[in-house]
Amino acid sequence: MVHHLVINLSFNSPEIRIIGPVKEQTIDKLNDVIPNATSTARNTRTAPSRFQYVSNPNHWYMKLDGQFCDAEGISYLMVLLLDALELEGVWKLVSSTALRSPVGPYSKDYTETHVLFLNKLVDDI
Repeated sequence: MVHHLVINLSFNSPEIRIIGPVKEQTIDKLNDVIPNATSTARNTRTAPSRFQYVSNPNHWYMKLDGQFCDAEGISYLMVLLLDALELEGVWKLVSSTALRSPVGPYSKDYTETHVLFLNKLVDDI
């Protein structure tokens, strides 16, 4: 049996959606590392962002309000996500896509979206 996982990342402010079977310990690890992984420092007066479980469709969601990721920060965030998934088992990156959409009159005003498609083979017992 094959399990599928889709990770949707939107920037800026960073938003992450994880759709598919992910272990709680993976989410806990991501909650520890992601809020401090952006290019800008997070506001220390508020609690760090955490993944929330959302239904319809069932998925994990995190928004890092007031934070920003440049190109290096986006890459770093993706590496952290893939490292956390590596602890879970044999997730394989099948495909990915990236899109940059303008949101204003200036060349720096854009939204960047990355989607990662992963799967893993699970033995039926």
